Amino acid sequence: MAQRNNILTGVLVALTALFVAFGLYYWQRTQTLIKENDLNEQRADSLLSAKFRLEGDVRNLDRQLETATDENSWLTKRITAAHEQVAAHDRQLNGLRQRASSTGNTIRQLNQTVSTLTTRRDSLENQMEAVRDKINWLTDSNSLLLSQNKQLQQQVSTLNASLLTKVSESAVTGDSFLVVATKANRKETAKAKKVNTLTISLGVPAELRLEGAQDVYLSLTDSQQNAVPEPMRALTVSLADVNEVIPVHAVQNVNFSRNPQRISFSLSPAKTLKPGSYRAAVFTKNAYLGAVTFQFRDSFLFF
Repeated sequence: MAQRNNILTGVLVALTALFVAFGLYYWQRTQTLIKENDLNEQRADSLLSAKFRLEGDVRNLDRQLETATDENSWLTKRITAAHEQVAAHDRQLNGLRQRASSTGNTIRQLNQTVSTLTTRRDSLENQMEAVRDKINWLTDSNSLLLSQNKQLQQQVSTLNASLLTKVSESAVTGDSFLVVATKANRKETAKAKKVNTLTISLGVPAELRLEGAQDVYLSLTDSQQNAVPEPMRALTVSLADVNEVIPVHAVQNVNFSRNPQRISFSLSPAKTLKPGSYRAAVFTKNAYLGAVTFQFRDSFLFF
């Protein structure tokens, strides 16, 4: 029993010692934690103050950054404008260099041209002396020719006056009529039924005094004054004393500024011509140029 009490007493003592030790440890730990907590609160206050300071610094930095961004944008624009000005200056400089080069080439060419023109001027001055001499000679020759031309004009006037007393202008007509009839093989023929192409030509003398471009008409009739072959149309011509309706078989526009000249008509009859006598007359709208009569014979057995 006493041993048991001793054991219990020992246990209680041990527990008491343990409790005391634990209490001391807990108290020390609590003090340590209190100190650490105080220290942490101080640190937290310090960190909070630092945070506030940092947030203020960040706001200041943000404002500075915005200001720097604006300044950077402005500087970028200024730099871009400066680059553009530099580029423009470079282009102007290149243009001035090219113009200077072109001007130099132009000056060299002008110098060469001036030298050439000087040589040509000297040559022309020498030629002008010769030309003046020739002009003087031509002037003398022209005076002589004018005198001779005046005499010739007087002679022509005299001849025209003499001609008018001999032949009336209305009696003057075309001359040198020529009628050629050809077969299909282009050989000439006098057989009526063999005629494939009929060519009629005449000379127009200057005495007719026709001027400018005019239409000239060919009219064909037989011995009974019937239009042969079928005409293109009928035309009224105004002659000196009468208006006459003629059948037109061919038309040609002639420039009478080149008198005297020769007019030629060519036509192919649509139908076979009959043997007999034919008359070809030539007119303008207001003048009779002349006529020619020709014949075609019948075809016989051997000729």
